[in-house]
Amino acid sequence: MAVAVATETLRTLHRMHRQLADLAEQLAAGPRAVAIRTKQVQAAEAKKATAADDVKKAKVVADQKQLQLKSAESKIGDLEGKLNACKTNREYQTLGDQIAADRMATKVLEDEIIEALERIDALKPAVPAAEAEIEAAKKLLAEADARVKSETGRLEAEVARIRADLQAAEKDLADDVRERYDRVVKQKGADGMAAVDGQTCGGCYQQLTGNMQSDVMLGRIITCRSCGRLLYLPDSSTSA
Repeated sequence: MAVAVATETLRTLHRMHRQLADLAEQLAAGPRAVAIRTKQVQAAEAKKATAADDVKKAKVVADQKQLQLKSAESKIGDLEGKLNACKTNREYQTLGDQIAADRMATKVLEDEIIEALERIDALKPAVPAAEAEIEAAKKLLAEADARVKSETGRLEAEVARIRADLQAAEKDLADDVRERYDRVVKQKGADGMAAVDGQTCGGCYQQLTGNMQSDVMLGRIITCRSCGRLLYLPDSSTSA
């Protein structure tokens, strides 16, 4: 009777430890989800900052070229004013050539200004698009945060309930089993126990010796020589 009770108790304890491990993972998953959503918001904000900076830089380039054009046009005006004051044909020709060259340069600047303005127009839509992305990311973050806060209380209450049941069930273990149980649980938690799987350890699938198989068939709790798990006979109606 004691053997059967020990086996059933360890089976129950293992189930509780697995439940606690699952709840711990659920509790940890919540903050991870919030952290992921937070990073998405930060990435969207960085994207907006980059888009806005690109527009700003493009405007600076366009403004600089417009100033260059204005300066070049002013220079051409000054040269044209000097034409009437030329005393020789050579001087007149030299100024005319300079004016022609400067006008060609201004034409290039005008084309570059048009390209710069077109680039600004192409970059501008990225800013509101990034703002929309930020709003969407913030909404998902708020939803994740609310969900985690709502679930945390329930999960912590379930952990407390199972821990209380676990402590009560542990009292049913015999001293020799309790010593081994405390040791493996301290080292491996829920992974410190396993139901046998046929003729192998249900944890590491190492083949059991003949004596170990006999002990298992008698419902005794044994320790796997390979992984150190406490092994017990599975419930005939379920799999471990």
